[in-house]
Amino acid sequence: MTRRLSRRTFNKLGLLTGASTWVLPTLGYASSEPVRTVALSPEEIALIERFSEVMLPTEGTSLKPRSEVPIVDNVAHVLSLMDEPTLKEVRIGLKLFDYGAIFVGFHLKRFVSLSADERIDYIRSWEDGVTIQRGVVDLLKKLTYIAYWQDIEAARAIGYRGPVSIEGGVPYLGNAPMPAGEQPT
Repeated sequence: MTRRLSRRTFNKLGLLTGASTWVLPTLGYASSEPVRTVALSPEEIALIERFSEVMLPTEGTSLKPRSEVPIVDNVAHVLSLMDEPTLKEVRIGLKLFDYGAIFVGFHLKRFVSLSADERIDYIRSWEDGVTIQRGVVDLLKKLTYIAYWQDIEAARAIGYRGPVSIEGGVPYLGNAPMPAGEQPT
């Protein structure tokens, strides 16, 4: 059964992936349920790797090399936090982006087979495309960036010192209520 992707769905996906940087890591601490694992297909792995090659050009910079950051594993982790219907729609979007290169721009080959310059031009054409195209490319960018910057050592290259709660010695309280005498300011 094939599902049609709507503009509203991709707008929601963009919002979900952007918010996942802040919200989803805290959900794992409060839940006693194990996080399910998502196995990416070889096509999805190749797409994420080839997309990150052009969107994260770390060679010749002070940033941690992209090859040393487990981008594919980090993307799989973010996808594992999504509910099943959303995950299905994300996977349809990834496939649409990869195989869309055959017809969009008449490359006659998948995105993963394009040269670096062709991939950049293809990404730019989707950035200027219809709403669904913009939503899919935005989703891929957010997944890629989240996956790279999840690595603390990669973030240290731009001055990130780590979580302030750890640096300041603030204990993690989970979902514990505030003490009775204190009010939020």
